[in-house]
Amino acid sequence: MKQEITLSGYRPGGLTSLCALQSAYYARDWGFDHRYEGVVAADMGEFLGRYDPTWDFIQLAVLNGTVEGGIVVDSLNRKLAQLHWFILSDEMRGNGVGSRLIGNAMDFVRKKGFSGVYLSTFHGLHAARRLYELAGFELTEEHEAATWGRTVLEQRFDWRA
Repeated sequence: MKQEITLSGYRPGGLTSLCALQSAYYARDWGFDHRYEGVVAADMGEFLGRYDPTWDFIQLAVLNGTVEGGIVVDSLNRKLAQLHWFILSDEMRGNGVGSRLIGNAMDFVRKKGFSGVYLSTFHGLHAARRLYELAGFELTEEHEAATWGRTVLEQRFDWRA
């Protein structure tokens, strides 16, 4: 069966699919527990409650009709934005979709004139870090934390216009 990958904007259930992808991946590969899923689900619910497609960016990677990844730009205060929930399923990795998602998100950021964007992640996600740095993000903070049920080196990356 031919794999048809499309990129789309918001659709009902899309962010729920991203939450499920993230929760499964981070539990399986990084040992995160239920607290991670709880925080992501709550944050997504809060975001959707104020979602404004004029100022916020959602792009979903869809494979044969199923959401298999995506990225979100949360406008926050229309000056500073946050890059959120960037994830791809195992089937989507390594075929350029991640680069397209980051590129499209950053095109949106520049078009809207945000003065800066930040993202939170942790040490060890090397492929994602490479994409962030290629997009112009720089590591600005690091600290150990056990927020998600295991200790990781949490990181903040910033991009400035």
